[in-house]
Amino acid sequence: MSKLRHNPHLEPFARQDSLVSPEDLRQSRSVDKVYPMANNENPLGPSPRVIEAINSVAPTLSYYPEYSDIALRQAICDALGRGLEPEHIFTGCSGFETLELIARAYLAPGDEVILSPPTFSGAYRKVAEPLGAKIIEAPLAPETFRYRPEAVLGAVNESTKMIMLCNPNNPTGTITRAETMDELMRGVPEHVLVVVDEVYHHFVEAPDFPDSIQYALEGRNIAIVHSFSKAYGLAGMRLGYGIAKPAIANTIAGLHRGFHQNKLALAAGIAACQDQAHVRRCIDFLRGEVAWLCSQFDRLDIKYWESSANFIMFETRMPAEDLNRQLHARGFLLRTQTRNNLPYGMRVSAGTRESNQAFIAALEEILDAAFA
Repeated sequence: MSKLRHNPHLEPFARQDSLVSPEDLRQSRSVDKVYPMANNENPLGPSPRVIEAINSVAPTLSYYPEYSDIALRQAICDALGRGLEPEHIFTGCSGFETLELIARAYLAPGDEVILSPPTFSGAYRKVAEPLGAKIIEAPLAPETFRYRPEAVLGAVNESTKMIMLCNPNNPTGTITRAETMDELMRGVPEHVLVVVDEVYHHFVEAPDFPDSIQYALEGRNIAIVHSFSKAYGLAGMRLGYGIAKPAIANTIAGLHRGFHQNKLALAAGIAACQDQAHVRRCIDFLRGEVAWLCSQFDRLDIKYWESSANFIMFETRMPAEDLNRQLHARGFLLRTQTRNNLPYGMRVSAGTRESNQAFIAALEEILDAAFA
């Protein structure tokens, strides 16, 4: 009998059971209340219309969903406007799977993918490296985390097949501006696909944020990734989508399995798109909470980076892992940035005002004790 062999490309990727969950914290630390501020979730939750739509579909779950996702794609187009048609849209079971579908459609062994860390590198590597693609890094500028198109374009060669850009960037919250994006798109050769991960785009206020959809409408080689997890408050539903010219969108959607989207996701996504007033309330609320947290960081003289998302990355003064352990003991879940080679970096998701006030009080107490 031949020995079972694993795929060597999968070697770097361990199971992710090590991430601490709210239930883990309750059991291990015996805390009365847990504040989940690690995953950039929307504390206001989904639209009531979404709950109603899910409840109406639930009794029919013994039957398969629609084979096609065209109703969801049409709802997305109606919400976005801009003259987009369903042929510009492809859906995924989360923003992560949307990225994975793009990678599967366009990457092969030996291809190169350019990333600009610190960014959402773990996910980008996980969709590219199992396909045999090689990751090339063109890091953001130190301290400012400015995107450097000159460095990215300088790394492009005949083996380059994809550039992955997170905008607003996770974990820094910083944005690549329109002028910079134009420079990148002007210099990208035709054999390279630019993948722009814009899952936090709803929260951007800057007037010079790039109009990525216009590139797609012009037929450029770009694929834009959006998600229902953030502003729509549907992180638990695992629903995302991409925008691209029809030739690209159809190639990627051709990888869908039959009945790709489940009934609940289809109903939830359509209902969410149809309640843009709820999305607006969530955006305004979370922008306000980000501003409040920044005001508290200013008061405590804590360095942070201006964020165009629903989270903030800040400097911890003490090693982030040490601070994280003390926050765990008080019931707080945040995300350290050690994996991104930022040992004093931590990311906090904006929560309710109660959560944010409790976090600031805990942080102030810990730092006062450490630096008294």
